[in-house]
Amino acid sequence: MTTTSTRSVRGARRVGRTCAAVLAVCAVLAACGGNDGGDAGEPVTFLNVLPMESLSFAPEMIADTRGLFEARGLDVTFEATQGSAPAIQTVLAGGAQLTRIGDIETMIAAGERNAPLLAFGEPIHTGTIRMISTEASPVTRAEQFRGRLVGTPSEGGTSSITLDLVAGSAGVPPEEVSRQVVGLSPGVFDLLTSGRVDSYIVSLDTSVLLDHTRPETVVYDPNQDIDAGAQMYVTSAAQMADPQTRDRLERYASAVEEAMQFIVDDEANGFAETMRLIDSEYEVPALGDPDVAKAALAAYVDAYTSGDTLLGISPQRWQAAYDEIVGIGQLPPGLDPAAWLDTTLTPAPAR
Repeated sequence: MTTTSTRSVRGARRVGRTCAAVLAVCAVLAACGGNDGGDAGEPVTFLNVLPMESLSFAPEMIADTRGLFEARGLDVTFEATQGSAPAIQTVLAGGAQLTRIGDIETMIAAGERNAPLLAFGEPIHTGTIRMISTEASPVTRAEQFRGRLVGTPSEGGTSSITLDLVAGSAGVPPEEVSRQVVGLSPGVFDLLTSGRVDSYIVSLDTSVLLDHTRPETVVYDPNQDIDAGAQMYVTSAAQMADPQTRDRLERYASAVEEAMQFIVDDEANGFAETMRLIDSEYEVPALGDPDVAKAALAAYVDAYTSGDTLLGISPQRWQAAYDEIVGIGQLPPGLDPAAWLDTTLTPAPAR
C-alpha cells in the first residue's frame, strides 16, 4: 500500500512544526552554554481515508493549528489511504497508530474477517452519508427507494451497504434497489435533472453545498431510519495493549476532544475562529463560501454532540448498528460486538 501526505499545499509539514523551531532555538542556546533543548514530540500517524481538506476532519485540523497535539507532546502526521481497507491493513501491521472509519467497516472487518481491531472513540455519532434527489421526483422516505436507480461513488463499499440498510429498514430487499456507479464529480447532479438516476449518494459536505446552490435539491438523511453510520477511531488490539502506544492514543484523543469543544463553542460566533484557523494552514474548498462552511460545521456540531459525550461510544447504539448489519446479511448473528470496543481509554489533558 502506498500512502501520501495530505498536508496543505501551502507547505507540507508535520504537526510538530513549532517543536522543531523551539529545538532550533534551544540548540543555539546550548551552544552558548545555556540549557539543553527538549524533545521533538512522540510520533503518531493518523490515516485519513478521505482527503484531509474536508470539514469532516475539522477537529484534526483545529488540533493541529491550535497546537493541541504539540501541547501533549505529540508529533502527528496525517497520511491518506485509498479507502478503509488499506487503512485497516496498515494499522493492523503497525504502520500507523490509528485511523477513523465507519462503524460498518469496523464491524465487518472485526466480525466477518476476524481482524483484531478495537474502536476506542466516536467523534461523529451519526452517519454523514446523504442521498440526493430533486423536487421533481423526491426521495424522502426509506420505502421510496424501492424500484429506484441510485448512483453510488464506487462499486460496493460503505455507501452501498448504507443504502441496503436504509432499504432494509423499510422491508425493501437490496435487489429491489438498482445501483449505478457515478463517481463524485460535480456534474453528477445533472444525471438527476436528466432522469438518468433517481438519487445519488454524497458526503455531508457535498449535500450542504448542493442544498445552498441548487434550490431543487432534496436531501435524504439516513439517520432518520438507521443507527449505523457513526465514525470511529480505530487501532489494533496489539497496539492498544502496548502501554506506550496506548498513552499516545489517549493524548491524541484528548487533543481532538479539546478541538471539538472549541468548534462547538465557536458556533455562537458563526465559526469565525474555526474557519480562520483552518484556512491559515489548509486549503478546504468548503471555506470558499462562508455560508456553506457555516452550515456544514453546524451539521458536524450536531453530529459531535448527539452522544452523551464528545468521544464516548454508546453500547446501545453500537449493538443496534450490529443488529442492522446482521439484518441485511453482512454479518453473522450471535457475535458480541462489545468485544470490538475499548471504552476504557481516558483522554489525557495537556502537559
